[in-house]
Amino acid sequence: MNRKYIIGAAVIALGATAAVSQEIATWAGFRQAAVSFTFDDGAPSQVTDAAPMFDKYGYKGTFNLVYNWNPNWSGFQNMAKNGHEIASHSNTHGNNMSGEEASSKTNIAGKITQEYGIITVAYPNCNVPNESAVKQNYIVGRICNGSWQGVPDVMDKNGPSNWAKVPALMTGSENGINTTSGYTNQMQSAISKGGWVAFLTHGFSGKNNGNATYSPTDISAMDGALQWAKQNDSKIWVAPMGFVAMYIKERNASKITEKSSSGSSITYTLTHSIADNISKYNYPLSIRVKSSWTKVSATQGGKALAASIKDGYIYFDAVPNGGDIVLSSDGAAVTPGSSASTEPSSSASASTPFKGAIAVPGTVEAENYDVDAFYHSNPENEAPDYRTDNAGIVKAGTGYAVGYTTSGDYFEYTLDVKAAGKYKVSVNGATGNNAAGSVTVAVGSSSVDVAVKNLGDWDTYSESAGDEITLAAGKQTLRLTINDDNLNVDWIKLSTDAVIPAGSSSSTAVVPGSSSSGTLAIANSIVLNVNPGVVKCSVFDVNGHLLKSAYTAIGTARDMWSRVNAGLGAGVYIMRYGEVGKTMQTIRVRK
Repeated sequence: MNRKYIIGAAVIALGATAAVSQEIATWAGFRQAAVSFTFDDGAPSQVTDAAPMFDKYGYKGTFNLVYNWNPNWSGFQNMAKNGHEIASHSNTHGNNMSGEEASSKTNIAGKITQEYGIITVAYPNCNVPNESAVKQNYIVGRICNGSWQGVPDVMDKNGPSNWAKVPALMTGSENGINTTSGYTNQMQSAISKGGWVAFLTHGFSGKNNGNATYSPTDISAMDGALQWAKQNDSKIWVAPMGFVAMYIKERNASKITEKSSSGSSITYTLTHSIADNISKYNYPLSIRVKSSWTKVSATQGGKALAASIKDGYIYFDAVPNGGDIVLSSDGAAVTPGSSASTEPSSSASASTPFKGAIAVPGTVEAENYDVDAFYHSNPENEAPDYRTDNAGIVKAGTGYAVGYTTSGDYFEYTLDVKAAGKYKVSVNGATGNNAAGSVTVAVGSSSVDVAVKNLGDWDTYSESAGDEITLAAGKQTLRLTINDDNLNVDWIKLSTDAVIPAGSSSSTAVVPGSSSSGTLAIANSIVLNVNPGVVKCSVFDVNGHLLKSAYTAIGTARDMWSRVNAGLGAGVYIMRYGEVGKTMQTIRVRK
């Protein structure tokens, strides 16, 4: 078989012709350029103002901390968990950090846990320390304006000539970039050059900056720059400095090679031989493979990868040395030259359940979205051992959840609905935002908005109940849409306790799995044989969570319900009432 592979942009042909070609993108997502926003000194405003601003657009920055200045460690740790890079800016911020290269890395790593470790350093006062010590501890060392060191401010596609001298343009009021156009002009220059540009910021004008008082920056100007980048997201990749450095080094050292091929399956290897004690160099690279297929599924090392098709190419991201990459067409073929409608990085047109169709009634684990059936703007993943498609998997207790989310992200799941009817929807979610958010659960034309409560951090999960959703029997597709940035979702529950057939009255309830004629009558005339006076009446949701309690005079079940249902939304509830040892329980419906 004649083959060829592409390393970076260079085509190497093996044989006279090539039926299949493979290409590693110069920049993630096959964009034209890269930009990094870096921040020095660990200012309080970087936690309270910068991070939320970047998260709003789905972008992440690099934050260089001075260890002895005791920054807000918990705040920066949450930022690291949310995909920002935390890096070293020395122990003491002395005139020259020589002698602190290794110790500052170790000290900060003792406070911050993040996927790639401490791999970036920014020099205090822009003074380059011992270059050898820098290169033994970091993959990138950042200086300030390139013109101050005799290097270009906008680097080419291969980064700097010296990785201990990576330039970043100063921002702010003291001879720095301080307007939106100042940022965008530099990003446009990077696009035209096909290169990489970085910015350096301390604090923000009018904000709490702590020790970061040098050259305060207009935060609205930076916000405008991020908005411009979002509008031009197909052209420029916004990513932390260490991540871009890893990508460049991996891209230049990696090769993708076809290993084997059959009629509907092709296996590739993606490898490099970079070896040091600083990084595993396992940042995902963007790849495309020329193909006439119209459907595709992908795995690496046996784990699902997101893959999509556009204009005669299969697009996917894969980790070098992460195991065999297997692409499967399921036997599909199209006329050469036709193009699929799927955009790179979006969900594929045909979904494959990750672990089989999910039985309903039951619980949908958020991390088990269908293969390729998602859109996630932030390529972060805390659990590459579980899934390798970088759709925001985070650890949640002993399991997983989806996180690193941005408004508009979505995930799709194949359901196997056992009985048609109305199902109660609840969501287990978490957020460290200052306010609660929401997600939308939709199946066909039926949808429900469900709150995600703010309990202070992304590791404290709470169940929230929504209204009912109407499902038909059989295979259905559920879409979970994120409505606010930075929401983690652990699971979605479709109630198993009682299903109210669409269009039915509130006096009956069908038990899933029972015969079509089986009904559970609501007790309307039962009166408990209790002592005169009052009894306790409690109302629970279908998952057993107490919603409200009251004491009321004895009466029928209907009388009790009429006294306690005020304020409850439409749905199915369990009402329990009576004296201890003499309680009755009924299922009640509020339409």
